[in-house]
Amino acid sequence: MKTIGFIGLGLIGGSIAKAIRKYHPDYHILAYNRSKEALASAISTGIIDGVCEEMKDPRFGSCDYVFLCAPVEINLECLAYLKEIRQPGCIITDVGSVKGIIHQKVDELGMTDCFIGGHPMAGSEKTGFDHSNERILENAYYILTPTRTVSPKKVEEFEKFVASIGAVPLILDYKKHDFSVGS
Repeated sequence: MKTIGFIGLGLIGGSIAKAIRKYHPDYHILAYNRSKEALASAISTGIIDGVCEEMKDPRFGSCDYVFLCAPVEINLECLAYLKEIRQPGCIITDVGSVKGIIHQKVDELGMTDCFIGGHPMAGSEKTGFDHSNERILENAYYILTPTRTVSPKKVEEFEKFVASIGAVPLILDYKKHDFSVGS
């Protein structure tokens, strides 16, 4: 059984969590979100198993995967904390549409062994956990931008995981990603 952590549980984070619950009901899901209403809804509907009251909750150290689904500035802030508490083998990923900034921070922090950037090519005109949907990722491209030093085995494992929740993973260098999406 894997433990998955979410920092941010809005439209995309919530949709990924719901897809994980659908396809991997035995996985343990922890989440932090600024909106306590979203967390209450996620726990009451069984989408998550545990609420993290703070963004820097030590329980994120027990995760196999940590999804950074908050605004970029918050995701960058979380990286240094996660570096100190992550367990060996943990993969940290994000869902942002721009990869250069977070890859630069990962490099500065010496975390290239555990980071696989992510950009699910899905969404909605609506926002927030209440509008998240387990089907939003179905057949959607999910761009993965692994660092050069993350193990190929971990990249393959994460690619299979993304496919297992209904998305279509594509691996791309983060610089090519940012160029191709016009960032």
